[in-house]
Amino acid sequence: MMKLKKKSLKNNEYELFVTLLGRTKISQGAKLSYRLMKLSYPNSEESIYTLFESAILAKESDTKKYLLKIGHTANVSKEYWTKAHQELSQDIEQYITLCHKPGYYHHRYLCVNDKVLGKGDKKADILILHPDVKKHLPVEDKQGTLKEWKKEVAPYALYSSRILLAMCCGFSGFILHLLGMEGGGFHLWGTSSYGKTSCGYIIASLAGDPQYVIVMWNNTDKGLEEIAVAHNDSFLVLDESKLLDKDTIVAAKTMQNRVYTISGGKGKTRSAMYENQVAEWRESIFSTGEVSLQQLAEQGNIERLDGEGVRMIDVPADAGCDFGVFENLPPNMKSANKLVDKIKQVSHLYYGSAKPKFLKCLIDDLQEDEEILKANIEKNIEYFLERTGVNYRSGIQLRTAKRFAVAYAAGCLAIEYGILPSTFTKSVIGKGIRKCYKDSINGVNKCGLVPNEGLLKEINTILSNQPMNLINSKGYSVEQIEEADAVISLVKGIEVIAVKPDIVHRHLEQKKQRKYALSTLTKAGILLVDSGKEFSTVPIRYQNKVVGRRYCFILDKLKDIN
Repeated sequence: MMKLKKKSLKNNEYELFVTLLGRTKISQGAKLSYRLMKLSYPNSEESIYTLFESAILAKESDTKKYLLKIGHTANVSKEYWTKAHQELSQDIEQYITLCHKPGYYHHRYLCVNDKVLGKGDKKADILILHPDVKKHLPVEDKQGTLKEWKKEVAPYALYSSRILLAMCCGFSGFILHLLGMEGGGFHLWGTSSYGKTSCGYIIASLAGDPQYVIVMWNNTDKGLEEIAVAHNDSFLVLDESKLLDKDTIVAAKTMQNRVYTISGGKGKTRSAMYENQVAEWRESIFSTGEVSLQQLAEQGNIERLDGEGVRMIDVPADAGCDFGVFENLPPNMKSANKLVDKIKQVSHLYYGSAKPKFLKCLIDDLQEDEEILKANIEKNIEYFLERTGVNYRSGIQLRTAKRFAVAYAAGCLAIEYGILPSTFTKSVIGKGIRKCYKDSINGVNKCGLVPNEGLLKEINTILSNQPMNLINSKGYSVEQIEEADAVISLVKGIEVIAVKPDIVHRHLEQKKQRKYALSTLTKAGILLVDSGKEFSTVPIRYQNKVVGRRYCFILDKLKDIN
């Protein structure tokens, strides 16, 4: 907001602590008229800016009550209240535009705290957020300095292509408007042991305290729309898609609808909050969940259209180096789990300085020369696409690659603006994001082979307890074998752990869920099946006799996904 000197009365008897700054225009869509004032405090440089309904000016007594309610000093004369009422009631040529979302307004950017970045012309309206939209605005506090964030938080992205992608995805939300590109982003998926939360913590730390910035998927549809509007021209971090519903089919349909709506940037119904229009927004999205959006759709027997896949792109959490989301660990860091804990600690200590700095530099460049700025961004996008070897004839592949390319271009800007430490180079960012792109399109990642983590854990527990081994022993009875939850056996000449069907079914209760999970394991070569079947139990033989049918998981393949 603007800075104003305290206003003194002409007769110099006393000083006014209120200053009228502007008023809203009269329009058919506006139900109420508002005014904006600055309230100063006696013997202090402190002041606040307050938007109030013009109706309180109907009576001087109402004005006085309101001012006292918001903190005005009571130690003034009766005449003072008259003068204050006159000040706030006067005609003023400065107008206010009440905005229904933060973001770009021509070459200016309205932040969630009502701060406006960029200069308008002398007649430009004051931009301020409408009171009705403030309940869903993200809490973007700042703790620590940018220098501290660069030293203590940002460097961890050098050890993880996934964290690097998340961070650059955050910066990319501010340039979508300049490119005229639709919103969308990435869904990082994999089991809870891979450290997905580290990615969420670091992208959230760009704007504020991660515990307040990260949003859960299990909001209402209307609530998510309003949250999306509140993150317009910025980024939205969504976590834990598994919480949507216990019923796999319901969860799949709910998730598909929400992904389509949020990435599509348009609400479903008209709302009085947006002057009887449907809500609109544009932002980058970073989401996490235990299964991919593609898997979730298949579990719910829902077709996922190509257009959805390029708006929200599935990226496996496992970087394939036995450290979860990390390719390697920092010196003196003994395990990936300890690194995850460290990232949680520092991201909750130093936050909220990177986004304001990035935006300030971006708006300065935008106002200085928009064409040069856009040319610089597009040059970096094109460079990424060329290095990636994308097939320009494939519309889907090009759109997918461009989502990663925009993240790369945003990361390059963050380097130019001094947001990232000197250890970050365009080459480092390009290498990390290209790896994420290739992993996303190849789908070759071991976390994708585990459709149900609980089942895998139970099989591992059975193996750790050294189950009955039918290969090297001849001393078991049929009854002992039938009672065992699992046995080691040779099936079709392959060493397997043969698990009772009821154990598998307990983890995969719904038939569609079971079909998806087991057929996935069959395709991956982990589950042995009868000839011509997508999935099935297999006969177990002991001393040339069949001793029942079980689900048979190939031991060597199980080792590959542990």
